[in-house]
Amino acid sequence: MGWDITYHPIADSEIRDIYFRALEDATLVNALQQQFRIEPFYMEQLQERIEEARSISAGVPFEKGHALYLAIVAGHLRRYHYLRGSALSFFIDDPVVARYFADWRQLVPLQWADAAARNHLRENYGGGVFITHARLKQLRADYAVDGALAARLEELFSDGRLVVFWRVVDDAIASGCGLLEASEVVEPNPMDLNASTSLSNLMNCAPEGALLYAEAASVQLAEFMAGASDPVAVDTAPSAPQKRWWERLFRR
Repeated sequence: MGWDITYHPIADSEIRDIYFRALEDATLVNALQQQFRIEPFYMEQLQERIEEARSISAGVPFEKGHALYLAIVAGHLRRYHYLRGSALSFFIDDPVVARYFADWRQLVPLQWADAAARNHLRENYGGGVFITHARLKQLRADYAVDGALAARLEELFSDGRLVVFWRVVDDAIASGCGLLEASEVVEPNPMDLNASTSLSNLMNCAPEGALLYAEAASVQLAEFMAGASDPVAVDTAPSAPQKRWWERLFRR
């Protein structure tokens, strides 16, 4: 299994004032519908996800519980982006990149502070690092002048993925948000994007990253078929209906 990574804009203050408050105050969820213009169908999904988050037991690791559900909730509020295999958590011990990561203990209510210490992705299906709005702006500016940082980001977000990453960074900055990393919130099917799944609102997922993944998978499959002893002609490129579907998501 690979890493299906998503990046979710969410304001630093919203971690407490929306997510953790909603766990204590069931009436808070209703106000989100008008604030973020959530359609009734997805509003029902959001309410269900918050109900599930309320039932997370104390024994569930923070990244597998509340950090993951925070990303799921954030995906109902704003557009987010998918990037296959590009987890900033891979640099958790690299001071060049990790200096931008927030201390989760300063973001969550006191009762969750100990559990949230050193939070990052360790395995699939979890929430990862968070970059605050101020540090995200600094990261954006430093990329142009810090060669070591640029080299690491260009390695992590290779093959066209860096352009997609900067789009979600710019979206987050323009919205006054930070950026939350998560794993397996969206699981694209690269051979049939219409069969992709999401724990959040898939309509809010920008299409570019999934299309890059589908194109890369089609190239790998074509190379495999070309090396087979009795190759069979296969149309491996994403179909026009698949592309149109993701383009409709993007326009929406």
